[in-house]
Amino acid sequence: MSIFLLDDEVPIEAVRWLYFRRSGGVSTWKPFCGYDSIRLETAYRERYNGSTDRVYDKITVRGEMFEVDMESCQCIPIYWFGKKRSVHSRRKTWCSTRVVRAVWFQKINWLPLDTKLSEVIEYEHRTYAIPKLKGVTGKSHKPVHKYQSNNYEIKWMPDGTIYLVTKSAEPFGKVRLHGGLSSVPISRGFNRPAETSDRPPPITHVCFVVHGIGQQLASIRHECAKIRKTCQKVAEKLYPKLPETGQRLEFIPVNWRSSLSLNSKTLDNVTIAQLRPLRDYINQSFVDILYYTSPVYRHDIMQSLSYELTRLFNLFCSKNPQFLQKGGQISVLAHSLGSVIMHDILRSTEIKLPNSLFHSLAVS
Repeated sequence: MSIFLLDDEVPIEAVRWLYFRRSGGVSTWKPFCGYDSIRLETAYRERYNGSTDRVYDKITVRGEMFEVDMESCQCIPIYWFGKKRSVHSRRKTWCSTRVVRAVWFQKINWLPLDTKLSEVIEYEHRTYAIPKLKGVTGKSHKPVHKYQSNNYEIKWMPDGTIYLVTKSAEPFGKVRLHGGLSSVPISRGFNRPAETSDRPPPITHVCFVVHGIGQQLASIRHECAKIRKTCQKVAEKLYPKLPETGQRLEFIPVNWRSSLSLNSKTLDNVTIAQLRPLRDYINQSFVDILYYTSPVYRHDIMQSLSYELTRLFNLFCSKNPQFLQKGGQISVLAHSLGSVIMHDILRSTEIKLPNSLFHSLAVS
């Protein structure tokens, strides 16, 4: 029998918050780390048990790169906007994701049950099942309590096992039983209690990733995510004890192109109809080089990158006020045209940057 089964209120560490994630064409719910889940649940209980007039701050999660809006139940990126990977992408891959508070889980793969269904089960459990389970004496194979609806039935067994019987197996990912029914064992509380020690190390080195040409065709956010994922795999393989050192490298994408129009409407109007897809591809990629070589747009492009890099740096420092004081390091990883622009900005600046601030400038 679960240690949380007979509690009138589920402990904070038993509740798990999850965010929606789509990867490789598969949609699923991914749990937040224990530290994030405890902070989210604490804020949730303070909100609904306290004053309704109180304004609640957003909770930073996922390695301090995202924040959860408790009003809309959305997980929102801090350093980039929640847009699709590219203007031509047909996949609706958004940065902002849904967030769910889960109390009841299926034991097959520990995915959360539907929110409304969980509320019904929790009410039945606290109101009727707990008193009956506390009064169980002897051994019996008959349910101590049942709740039946049109599409499903909940059974509380004397040993504390709870089953969700439904006519549709698909929502729960469970094998069908005889008669077209599916019996799913469910649990009150997550299989791993949340702990405050379950969290990534603080950021000690931040790398700003600057894109080159073709930003209108691809997304620096997506490419930066691939760099982050690749570095994590390499670190896990070659430096397995790196988390124990309390150090972490984080990548932040710098998008300097999307805010610039650069007279794109005029370019579209003069583009001839023959071989339009190829000409559009050239307009949205290689033309950036021509823009930068033009004295008319060169200053605008440099100013756009300088402004965006400064904005992200100030935003990061506001979210991590102790970063510079603790010797945090900063790098810039620039690619293609972005490396040329970054080089020109550093050459033209009149402010001498301390070596302790910018650790390295990587140009590819």
